[in-house]
Amino acid sequence: MSNCPKCNEKLSPLYMKQNCPKCGTNLVYYDLDNRLKADHEKAMKEQEAVDKVLNNIKTSAFGGPLQIIRFVLMFSPLAWMCLPTFKSSDGTNITLIGVIMGIINGSLSLDTIFADKSYLFPIITMACVIIFSIPVIISTLFSIGEKSYKRIKIFKYIYGFVLLICLALCYWGGSNISYGFILIVVTFGIVNTLHKKINDKLNK
Repeated sequence: MSNCPKCNEKLSPLYMKQNCPKCGTNLVYYDLDNRLKADHEKAMKEQEAVDKVLNNIKTSAFGGPLQIIRFVLMFSPLAWMCLPTFKSSDGTNITLIGVIMGIINGSLSLDTIFADKSYLFPIITMACVIIFSIPVIISTLFSIGEKSYKRIKIFKYIYGFVLLICLALCYWGGSNISYGFILIVVTFGIVNTLHKKINDKLNK
């Protein structure tokens, strides 16, 4: 059910005539200029909101050399995990690609992974690196303003805490860290430093 824009007469959804049955107002063209103006203003506000988000992302990710370095480094743990990240109790190098390919070709079964803690906990650690990197990356893309930086700090503290727990579990399970994991930790520290520098620069 709709109403006449002039006299507010209730109209049936099936009413197909151009004029209001009560006051005769043309329902299509009544106050058309103002309606077009209102639609234009609404579209402009929506466009401004989209432009603001895109500009924030551009500034945060590519607004300067530090932002570009940070953006690249945030994805580098995926590359580091393709290097030897851990060593199992029998001295086998554990890499992300090796785990994925082992599961695909059947040489590394889930039963084997769960039975051997020196495999299980490194794989959990690599999964956590991927999972907890996602909110850090997303929040970083919108890291304009002090509130955004506080949100990043919360995520990175959770990220660091989870990595410490995973590292302790890996040692407990009999696996040792390799240089791939060391690169992840170093990268994590560099990115945290860049977060602070960039936030200070953008909010002077």
